[in-house]
Amino acid sequence: MVASIPTAQQRILLIDDDDLIAGSLRSYLVKNGCKVDVALDARDAERLMGEAAYDVIIVDPYLTGGIHQGNGDLLERVARLQRRAVLFVLTAYSSPELAQSAANCRVAAVLTKPQSVLHLESLVRGASTNTRSFS
Repeated sequence: MVASIPTAQQRILLIDDDDLIAGSLRSYLVKNGCKVDVALDARDAERLMGEAAYDVIIVDPYLTGGIHQGNGDLLERVARLQRRAVLFVLTAYSSPELAQSAANCRVAAVLTKPQSVLHLESLVRGASTNTRSFS
């Protein structure tokens, strides 16, 4: 399968404390024309979201074992700080609470780990064709 070359470079934020997953996904997306930043913890994610607007954010809300980080729910903070971004959850720990939080935060899809990079890339590419008019 040949990856499509994007017409406009997408800006993506990966929020995952698993270096291997974040690094592998970043490498793949960069090779296929995306601009990708990685945050390994909630504090770094918040800093990056304050510095740039993202088209797509892929987040594992269970960084270091808990959905609640610092001053509230990570997924809610991502949705609030990046209202125009298309959000995807990528996690090994699905739950009814996460499904409810994802619905409240307008998450496009909740995906379980492990996930094919080809599938993730197709979701990211599809996000660029959607109109991001959330507010």
